Amino acid sequence: MFKSIRWRFILIYFLLVFLAMSIVGIYIVNQLEKIQLDMNSKNMDSRIRFVIKSSDSLKSDNWNENIEEIQKSINSIQISYNEDMYIILNDEKKTIIAGSVAEVIGQSAFNTNKVNNYILTKSMNGNPAHIAPPEEFDGEENSRFYHMCYPVYTDGNIKGYIYFVNNIEYIYDTVNESRDILTKATVIALTITIFLGLVLSSTITGPIKALTVKAKQMSQGDFDQKVDVKSNDEIGQLGTMFNFLIDELKKTMSKLQQEKSKMETTFKYMADGVLTVDISGNIIHANPVAKNLLSLKNEEVNYDVAIAEVKANMSLTDLQNKNFHGTDILEQNGETYNIDYAPFMNNKNEIGGVILVFKDITEQYKIDKLQKEFVANVSHELKTPITTIKSYTETLLDGALEEKQITEDFLNVINSESDRMSRLVSDLLRLSRMDYEQMKWKKDKLNINEMVSQVFKKLQIQIKNKNIQIHLGHISEDLNINFDRDGFEQILLNIAGNAVKYTPDNGNIWIDAVREKNKIVVSVKDDGIGIPKDDQTRIFERFYRVDKARARELGGTGLGLSIAKQIAEAHDSTITVKSEINKGTEIIITIPDFL
Repeated sequence: MFKSIRWRFILIYFLLVFLAMSIVGIYIVNQLEKIQLDMNSKNMDSRIRFVIKSSDSLKSDNWNENIEEIQKSINSIQISYNEDMYIILNDEKKTIIAGSVAEVIGQSAFNTNKVNNYILTKSMNGNPAHIAPPEEFDGEENSRFYHMCYPVYTDGNIKGYIYFVNNIEYIYDTVNESRDILTKATVIALTITIFLGLVLSSTITGPIKALTVKAKQMSQGDFDQKVDVKSNDEIGQLGTMFNFLIDELKKTMSKLQQEKSKMETTFKYMADGVLTVDISGNIIHANPVAKNLLSLKNEEVNYDVAIAEVKANMSLTDLQNKNFHGTDILEQNGETYNIDYAPFMNNKNEIGGVILVFKDITEQYKIDKLQKEFVANVSHELKTPITTIKSYTETLLDGALEEKQITEDFLNVINSESDRMSRLVSDLLRLSRMDYEQMKWKKDKLNINEMVSQVFKKLQIQIKNKNIQIHLGHISEDLNINFDRDGFEQILLNIAGNAVKYTPDNGNIWIDAVREKNKIVVSVKDDGIGIPKDDQTRIFERFYRVDKARARELGGTGLGLSIAKQIAEAHDSTITVKSEINKGTEIIITIPDFL
């Protein structure tokens, strides 16, 4: 029950009122008792003094001769039924010579229970003495009597004592009645306090209970809550702030929802894979790329199980040994991914898990690989003729110059290798200019028949040496294209030149050009050695050769088809290949028909 703030509030008020009433009651009762006793003491004192002043007999030297007069003095002050007064002579026995009780007259004061020996003895030092319960004297018979003893002087000597006893039972009756009244008042006050506490606490706890109900509904996701504000006090201000909090919370939740939606959309459609794993190895989140990469059908699979299928040395323990910071490479299904991982913190500012980002670097990886291959190929292509030139030159310098035939043969080789290096450098420069779009193409109206005739005239010697038959198709005389002259000639020369190189003696080459659906299609076909299927997608790469040894023997640089393709693409054209081993190859050039 006292877990409720309402009952604690009532209990506090109850205790406060109880303590206040108790303290005030005790103080009032004590003060009332003290005042009553003081008034009684002063009354007794004044009456004793009155007897001393009004009785001449007490001033005489011989009290025994004036006992009757002294008795009359006592009777004159109207001693009530609850009071006793005695005149005690200061002799050895302390004889009572007069008093309101006749049976004790003539007795020693020490031998009667009407006189308190302690008070009498105390007054013998010459000072008045008195006692009231329960200060110094405690006895059942005398506990409700007030005793007072005054010494009477004659000629500077104590002649005797006036002993006054007063029954003060009425004082304690009055005090007890007052205590009972205060007790009843306290009970009434506490009852009223409980009632008012219930009423007052309900005005406080009622709104708090309403707030609690609203807060509970909010915890269940229902944020459409408002409390009625009925006052401007602290409770009203609390209700106002609660309503303000609801409004702000709804705005914040809306913003968070928007941000969450943005993040989910970003993660869903981003090109990189994102995987979030907690410290126990549970997969918290995985976007579609990560799911596809790790073959995750759902996120309930443990991380170590999922990663083990595609990558070793990437378990949660391995990551923890690296403080959850690092980078790794994943190669899968011909694709290359860079894995960056870093920890995230939980609400206790401790490592709560790790986030892994899988970035597809396949193209970059291929480019890097091609660059390395390119450098290696260029180095190799340049090293071979340079080595040949240096060897032949050293031989000539060592004395071979004296023999004319040898010198002429060596110089021809040196010249041939120099031409080979020149062609290689020219091709490289041409590719470089095209890569950086520094080539300036001058597009003209070119006749296909005319261009084909020029190219085959330049290849006439090689064709004749291998006894190759050239078969020209029925190319229309008015078949024209809009192309750079040198560029188109380079394309035809590279493609036709390869056809001549790789076609055996007595072979055949067919060339044809037709117009098809707003396009000009030029084809060069041979019955040579053909190109393996796996190599057909790579023949346009720089320095790529199907048969490297034979290609170098035939003087190729491995750049011809790459140059041809880039020239074609610069003119919105394409080059495709069809080939079968030992049956031949067909290269098809497709050019937009802008004329």
